[in-house]
Amino acid sequence: MKEKILIKEAGYSWIEVENTVHRFHVGDTSHPQAWEIYRELDQLAAKIKEMGYISDTDFVLHDVEEEQKEQFLFQHSEKIAVAYGIISTTPSKPIRIFKNLRVCGDCHTALKYISMATEREIVVRDSNRFHHMKNGVCSCNDYW
Repeated sequence: MKEKILIKEAGYSWIEVENTVHRFHVGDTSHPQAWEIYRELDQLAAKIKEMGYISDTDFVLHDVEEEQKEQFLFQHSEKIAVAYGIISTTPSKPIRIFKNLRVCGDCHTALKYISMATEREIVVRDSNRFHHMKNGVCSCNDYW
C-alpha cells in the first residue's frame, strides 16, 4: 500500500433526519447532540447486556484491556447513528442507516439486540447488502 500510495478509506455512517444528513465517524463527538447520543448509547448498552448481548471484542484490533475494547465497540459509527436515530425520530418510524464499509459482526449482533430492546425496525445499508432488523432478527439470516 505504501509503494502505491493507497489510502484506506475511513469508515463512517450516516442517517437522514428531517431532510438533513447526519454523518458519524468512529468515536465521533462533533455532533451538536453528542452528549445526548452517548447518553442514549450508554442506556442501550445496559439494556442489551441485560438481554444477553456479549461484546465480540475480536473485532477490536487495538492491544488494550477487554473493558476498553468494549468501549471502543460502542463507539462504532453505525451504533452512534442508530442512537441518534432513536433520539431524533418517532418510535413508529424505522431507523435507516447507511455505511460506506461492511458492518462488523459485533455491530450486526448489537443492532439486532437494539431492535428488540427498542421495538424499532433498523435498516442498515452497508457496502454489501441491506440488513432489515426487527425483533432481534436480521433479513440476511446472519449471513452478512
